[in-house]
Amino acid sequence: MGRYLLGILVLLKYCICGDVVNFDGDIKDCVVGNSKLFVLTEHRLHQMRHDLHEEKRKDITNATHHNRVNILVPFDTNGTLITCGTYCEVLDINDITNSIYYETTLFVGLRQNEKSVAFISGRYLLVGKKDDDAKAQDNRYSVVSLLSTLHDQPGGIFSRTAESSEAFIQSTVRDVEFVDGFQRVSPSESYLFLNAKTDSERKVLVLCMNSSKGKKSDIIKSLQAATIRCCSDKVRPVLVASTVIPSVNGVIWAGAFSAQNQQDPENSALALYDISNVQGQVKGFCANGEKPCGSERGSELQPLSVVFKYSSISAVAAVRNGFWIVLFIGTSDGQLIKLMLDEKFTPGCPTVLYKSDDDRAVLPRMQFDPVDTKHIYIALKKQLRRVSVVPCAKYSTLKDCRAALDPLCGWCVNTLRCSTQDECSKSSWVFTPKDSLQELLVSFQVWAEKPSSKITLHLSLSLESTENPTFSCTFTTGSVKLCDGSDLDAVFPNCYCSFSDQLLSIGGLNISAEVAVGNQKITERLVLKDCLNIKDNSPSVSYTQCVRCISAGCHWSSSSQRCEWAHERGPKLNIQDACKDVLYETKYKEPEILSLEPSKASFNGRNNVSLRGRNLESVTKIRVQGDLECIPKESPVLDRSSDTLRFHIPPSATKGTVKVCVVTPDDRCHGNSIFTYSSQPSCTGIQPTVTWSSGGRKIHVQGSNLEVVESVTVKSSYSYYNLKTQYNRSSGDVWFHSPKCSYYDKCGSLSLPVGNSTVDCGYLSYEYDPGFIGFTTLQVASDLQVNIKKRADMLNLNMNEVTVTGLQGDRQYQCVLEKIESYSVLCEIKGESGAIPTVDKLNISVGDFYMILSGERPKYLHFFSIAFSLIFLFFFLIFCNLLFILRM
Repeated sequence: MGRYLLGILVLLKYCICGDVVNFDGDIKDCVVGNSKLFVLTEHRLHQMRHDLHEEKRKDITNATHHNRVNILVPFDTNGTLITCGTYCEVLDINDITNSIYYETTLFVGLRQNEKSVAFISGRYLLVGKKDDDAKAQDNRYSVVSLLSTLHDQPGGIFSRTAESSEAFIQSTVRDVEFVDGFQRVSPSESYLFLNAKTDSERKVLVLCMNSSKGKKSDIIKSLQAATIRCCSDKVRPVLVASTVIPSVNGVIWAGAFSAQNQQDPENSALALYDISNVQGQVKGFCANGEKPCGSERGSELQPLSVVFKYSSISAVAAVRNGFWIVLFIGTSDGQLIKLMLDEKFTPGCPTVLYKSDDDRAVLPRMQFDPVDTKHIYIALKKQLRRVSVVPCAKYSTLKDCRAALDPLCGWCVNTLRCSTQDECSKSSWVFTPKDSLQELLVSFQVWAEKPSSKITLHLSLSLESTENPTFSCTFTTGSVKLCDGSDLDAVFPNCYCSFSDQLLSIGGLNISAEVAVGNQKITERLVLKDCLNIKDNSPSVSYTQCVRCISAGCHWSSSSQRCEWAHERGPKLNIQDACKDVLYETKYKEPEILSLEPSKASFNGRNNVSLRGRNLESVTKIRVQGDLECIPKESPVLDRSSDTLRFHIPPSATKGTVKVCVVTPDDRCHGNSIFTYSSQPSCTGIQPTVTWSSGGRKIHVQGSNLEVVESVTVKSSYSYYNLKTQYNRSSGDVWFHSPKCSYYDKCGSLSLPVGNSTVDCGYLSYEYDPGFIGFTTLQVASDLQVNIKKRADMLNLNMNEVTVTGLQGDRQYQCVLEKIESYSVLCEIKGESGAIPTVDKLNISVGDFYMILSGERPKYLHFFSIAFSLIFLFFFLIFCNLLFILRM
């Protein structure tokens, strides 16, 4: 029983829930070996299986020492795990509690919050870090060291001693930050990437060494270096994360660069570079003892392609699948984004694999499961996640599988499911074709066959297959098949249907096309029109006419500026390309957007957004286009005027910025306002937690991302109140005023409506209204001190909640509060021009509660009142007695 209880406690402590582990400290580093996973937190080193099951743990802090570990390197071929910090230690890679060797005289680790890079380079340990404790010689500092990993190497284990001197790279640049590094196997080369800052500029550098050389000194002397620049639209001089992309020829490297302006929606950019031939030197970096220490020689590296821009990229990893490159991008607002690139580095549609409810940043080091490369490990503060990178199984149809725009997922015809190719053996695997990430699944073309009077309708699926799947097409108009026999041709992935042009009427021919791939049926509808009759009423060529032409599958002639029949199958054109040279002719004043209020929401969307602008009468709808969305969202206009529109911002699957524009009847979109989707707000409590029955108390909401909260709901036994919240931009303070509610209604359950969801916000207790009994006054110099008696309560009133006004006839005096105690409220009325004020009543308001309070009479008046009552009673009794006697 005790063992089971201990296991439950361990499970609760680390909260192992499927592919998620929560640790009791922030994650400092996470590395993946061939058979193990190692996670370093502030106080412990954890040894885990690839499925996140913990096997061993090692405390790095005890009563006698604290090893601040900053370097964690698996040495799989040697069966060891190297850790360095306050001192270096070699651990058994299969049992980290078994220490094989440690070196206490060598400090390799870093100071707090500094970064380092370390990896196995050939047979040595290559370490890039700032050498803070070294004594500068000629203003040179050690920045890269080559350390022995075995006792029989020069100088013994952890020594940087080379054959004739020490093996390290020096720099005259004091402010350096190492970001990443890796070892290329063939040819054997080591790469290091760092940020360098001088008085004049920031820049990103790459250092490259030939690690195939046997001697340490020869490896160091082979140093080549270059400056990396990003990008043409704006300077982004800081590298935040990087990864190498597996390539057959050359070395393609991806770097995430920052302009260090988190308010900019394109602050960071992900760019690709060819670093296979780094040649030259950079000023201030050289091998030990070399003079002078580096001079600018060689060209700067410019990007092959900038494939993604975002406000806050924090991590990146990559895999290759055939000619596809798959990038995984971590962000500072807690998202994991998947991005496909074709062989020309053209990006497809980004998809979000994971997003956190809060804004915990994804740590820079993301690594794949080496056994199952279909999962990636990401760390977010105290949490480690194992995320599936090919979520094919969640798509239940061929259409959904293709709509996911993920070339790693395809439809397995025999098993009837969306899967990866290796999961679909001995069957047709239907997948996204090369160079077609942005194409629609179904597209149409029509052409007239001359000299016959036949029209050919061509349907094409943007699909390929490993084998020839069963395939058929059916075209119907109404309940009648449009073509059959020799007039119908279907060879995957194309269908051709020929019919007489006599079937075309003025209104067009309604056609339903059904395509079957295996057991999967795809149905599309279109209205086929006579291409020569696609016109509008404008006196000149219009953009809308071109759009209608292309949408009908016809050919737009750029020379004659009219819609025509094509005479053969041609290349597929989209509207943007085909109509790019057609002049817009508007019959309205072009709308302008001046502002959006509010301009931020959680990813659950926001209700009642107000758009202000000019010439908004012609707007038909609102379009929202995000950088992480290929298909824009649209919202109807709820209320309108010439300068204001009201609409709802729809929910989003991602965080980040989107562009909002207004759509006119010709389907053009005007304006380009920025709207931001953030994390879901959280409520950690309210202050104060109690209010009074009449309501009106200012209640402050505590939590994060509260600026996206629209209102607060207070529920009672019989009803609920939806109250608008107030937000102070400068302080980030959010509050509302408590509603009126009877003590017996049991009001108080709070929730925050956020778009289409709600966030629980605890409970607001209700008490009786404050009880004020009476007051007395006391002259103090030329002022009047007022002491108000009250009942004790649990409200804990503060000074700015109570307002007191003194009344004397038609005159009113402000009574300035000085103190509030359990049984009294003390305030003072200032005398004016030497006159001493007097009051006989007080007007007291507390929120929405108010009352008129009369003053207490002096004690001698109480005595005379009682005496008078007794005398009156005495004479009344005598009178009654005499009356009784007379009647007898």
